[in-house]
Amino acid sequence: MLNCRILKLLTLLIMIIPTPVLSHANFALVTRFADNHIRAVIDELDPDDTGDCFALGELDIVFRTDNSGLPNIGIVLTDPRGRRFGFDPVTKRAWDALPVAQGYLDCDDLGSTDSCRGLIQVCGPVSGTYRLEVIAQQSTSYSVSISARSKRVPDGHSLQSYRSEADFENVAIRARSRNVVLLNYSRDGREKVTAQLRHPLHPHYYEAHFHRHPNVTARK
Repeated sequence: MLNCRILKLLTLLIMIIPTPVLSHANFALVTRFADNHIRAVIDELDPDDTGDCFALGELDIVFRTDNSGLPNIGIVLTDPRGRRFGFDPVTKRAWDALPVAQGYLDCDDLGSTDSCRGLIQVCGPVSGTYRLEVIAQQSTSYSVSISARSKRVPDGHSLQSYRSEADFENVAIRARSRNVVLLNYSRDGREKVTAQLRHPLHPHYYEAHFHRHPNVTARK
């Protein structure tokens, strides 16, 4: 049985006190940027269950804010095929369209920060450009860590995958506004994976590059 302090993400966030609905004006700020950084959708098979995380790869997103308790932001992830997963705390809408994905809040490992972190885990993500929306219920600063693992491929006497990581630390965001991260992911571990954060309060972009390293996962 799961520890009672590990809370399901969608269930908890739906209970947050409603706030005024945000217009979608900020989306226009990333249109030309997105057009220049979107990769074509590749015809790949979707995962059937969590076991495919090891064979097809995995995408993990961890987020937290600078307040104590629950994060003051919500996360909505859209995959290259237009399927969404996550919760918008402003419009109170939730999505669960990805084949194998889960989201939850972890308040069990608070340490000295006394704040919960949110996690979204996508099993067997397809290759292409993902749109990650960070949506603020209140003015705050947030941090997002992204970890991506490629599919397994034979390498000598073992099956090997590549893990990539990137972090955005202490990004300021105003109440009822949203930031957009364009995340390029590939199941092919030979390709470099990148993420670009569009900050709506400033006219420039923040770019984070993943560091790639091999991750031996199984033997033949």
